[in-house]
Amino acid sequence: MAKKTIDTNPETVNTALTGEAAPVSRPEANTSGFYIYLGPNLKGLIQTGTIFRGDRANALHAAAAAIEKHPLVKTLIVSGDALPDVYPKVKTPGNALYANYQKLAGK
Repeated sequence: MAKKTIDTNPETVNTALTGEAAPVSRPEANTSGFYIYLGPNLKGLIQTGTIFRGDRANALHAAAAAIEKHPLVKTLIVSGDALPDVYPKVKTPGNALYANYQKLAGK
């Protein structure tokens, strides 16, 4: 009797519904060494352009008070490496970053 092998590699496993490869979640690579908040000023909590040194965990810990009160803040803290690609999206309608910025700004 032949053994049945099951492929558990997330890069090659097909989903039952779509037949496409399952997306793989990889840790965000950040060689710049900093994260920055691109959202609106939230009085007493966080300001636009706040820079956090270190990794994402440090950034989220430092912004914990703002994230607790406004969870969307977390989505607007981006790595320095991603900044050139992400910054224009915050100001351009039609994407999640823009929508989250507008929700936080109360517009």
